[in-house]
Amino acid sequence: MTAVTGMSPEAARRLHNLAEFWRPKMAAAESDADLVKVVFDRAKAAAKRAQRNGDATAMHELAKALDAWAGAMEEREARRQTRNAA
Repeated sequence: MTAVTGMSPEAARRLHNLAEFWRPKMAAAESDADLVKVVFDRAKAAAKRAQRNGDATAMHELAKALDAWAGAMEEREARRQTRNAA
């Protein structure tokens, strides 16, 4: 293992390869909505890989993170509507 990253050279290379795979897809997104689709696909792929590697909670953790984000956005919108109505 390398002392700098705390991971083996093989693991660091896999991580680098994943970044190289997703970076151009993210850069090619023509809108924020397209970017969301790419990042969602990336997250879902990561969760599926984690599940295949024995992490039975990966997909559930992704769902919880998305639920928390959506809830925060919904609350923010509700507060904005309340301020605008006043």
